[in-house]
Amino acid sequence: MRKAVLWGLVLVLLTGSARAEPQGKVVRETWDAAYLEGDKPNERGKVGFYHTVVREVEKDGHKLLRTTIELNLTLPRYDSVAQLRMETGSEETADGKVTAVTMRQFLDQGKQLLLTGVVDGDGLVLNTDDGRLKDRKVPWDDKVIGLARQEKLFQEKKVKPGDSFTYQSFEPTISSVINVTAKVGDEEEVDLMGTKKKLLRAEATAEKIKLPNGASLQLPKMVYWLDKELLPVRAQIEMDGIGKIALYRTSKEAANAPNDKVPDFGKKTFIPLNKAIRNPTDAERVTYRVTVTGDDDPTTTFAADARQTVANAKGKSFDLTVQAIRAPVTNAKEGPGKIGDEFTKSCYYLNCDDDKVKALAKEAVGSEKDAWKKALRIERWVYERMGHDNSAAFAPADQIAANPKGDCRHHALLAAAMCRAAGVPSQTAVGLVYADVNSGPVLAFHMWFEVWVDGQWVALDAIFGKGSVGADHIKIADSSWADVHSLTPMLPVARVLGKVAVEVSDVKYGR
Repeated sequence: MRKAVLWGLVLVLLTGSARAEPQGKVVRETWDAAYLEGDKPNERGKVGFYHTVVREVEKDGHKLLRTTIELNLTLPRYDSVAQLRMETGSEETADGKVTAVTMRQFLDQGKQLLLTGVVDGDGLVLNTDDGRLKDRKVPWDDKVIGLARQEKLFQEKKVKPGDSFTYQSFEPTISSVINVTAKVGDEEEVDLMGTKKKLLRAEATAEKIKLPNGASLQLPKMVYWLDKELLPVRAQIEMDGIGKIALYRTSKEAANAPNDKVPDFGKKTFIPLNKAIRNPTDAERVTYRVTVTGDDDPTTTFAADARQTVANAKGKSFDLTVQAIRAPVTNAKEGPGKIGDEFTKSCYYLNCDDDKVKALAKEAVGSEKDAWKKALRIERWVYERMGHDNSAAFAPADQIAANPKGDCRHHALLAAAMCRAAGVPSQTAVGLVYADVNSGPVLAFHMWFEVWVDGQWVALDAIFGKGSVGADHIKIADSSWADVHSLTPMLPVARVLGKVAVEVSDVKYGR
């Protein structure tokens, strides 16, 4: 019932190619056309479709329902066109008890990552088809219901206005079980692509999820409109900073019809500033006045580290001062010169043990032995050798190394992996960066990398290749990507998207 995978589109863009149809008798198939809704009535643009297939299969002598949900969206992004395509699935008994789950991510160069999970008692055993994740067990609850039953849950419960209930669902983008509370409202007149109908309104709200930095995030609420059979014929999710995405139950032909021209997805996420910053990359210290709405603890929205400090908090607002650190500082306060192996070892996205990644690192570093100078050489190499492409699919470092092009995410992932291959601990950072656009000065969502040298983290940015990062970069969160095969390192961005207003209070240059 809950089409939660939609909210992931603001975090990462995925693409891919077709695959063979799975086996089994089709018992239910539905198509939904996806539209980006405007602020005015009937102002909408088609951006893709949502396709659900339920098959009856036999496994070990038992009949099961195997559901596959495909999300396929095409969106303009920074003057390019990017595609989001993902498949999620569940295998369940006739009464909705889940026995297995799947998530297929479509990566660059026609490659795919298939994550499968098999229920084993109180755990879900996860594996990936590439063998990099093997038999990882995560907590499971036997009350989780599958996608086939979720689609008909309102009908099953024979809901009426004022009813409410809670159910448990598996959210594959974070590999976790979540509690979802559904509430049924009154009938209201709804536009169904030009036809007005009275439909029953229902809302499904997931519990807050924990972020890697310890904070919490409220997932977007799903709104459904139910027909007389209590089945959803329209659904809507509002993405902070993006707008409303609506799903209309329709035919296969209508769902696959050509998409419309819609506003640039990337540019809609810009955060306008009150004034410009002169020579932003040269700024040594900038104080920003930040206001965060809809958050229980706004001062933790951005990272606090050697570069960033919070002060003068009052209500929803606070001062965030960002200090440029151009190189490792002697007698750094962050701690000793040791670091955990999660920042040095190979993992799925930062796979530094790949032969191509190691070869590029060797080419970039040459005979250099000093860790900081290695990192600088790698930053410069990625800056000079990678092509810029905002439509490139999100992918692990080895795929980026094989086809070096992409946006800030690809630059950061490849540079971080090359640093590890060269023996320099690394991580990535997500946040905001200053930019001048046609509409004026803004902060744009961005990704860069950091290296651990002389007992401290120092930021570098392979998109700009300046040999340092100024106070024009504001960090939201960082990640080692250890044991990650999902979107969790990107989740903190959703805590900021569409919820933050920023003013430039003070700018300092020179040391």
